[in-house]
Amino acid sequence: MEVSPQTDAWRWAAIAGRDPRADGKFYYSVRTTGVYCRPSCPARLARRENVQFHMTREDAERAGFRPCKRCRPGGQSPADEHRQKVIAVCRRIETAETPPPLDELAAWAGLSRHHFHRVFKSVTGVTPKDYADA
Repeated sequence: MEVSPQTDAWRWAAIAGRDPRADGKFYYSVRTTGVYCRPSCPARLARRENVQFHMTREDAERAGFRPCKRCRPGGQSPADEHRQKVIAVCRRIETAETPPPLDELAAWAGLSRHHFHRVFKSVTGVTPKDYADA
């Protein structure tokens, strides 16, 4: 049985599964924390009885909730932001005469060396060095 997007059961299933396809279709808030999130938010799953659904961010804010600092429902998702940074770094690697050092790439992306390496590999499937050598 497929559950309609208009039902609370579908919304709860999207939250429990952290389904990014539901992002933008609705938002949810948690009474105990006072925050509202995207359905794909990686934060710990709240108890169902503490969750409310909202069709827009404005509805959630009017109800007295503030945006989650982890999933940033008011702007670009962290995953999208990382993807864009990695794409820009890939272009920089491709146009460089010699492969830039990891520290330089990380600084250019605005991330620490370790975090940049991890983000780059999660987005591309290879390390920055492997990408430059390809």
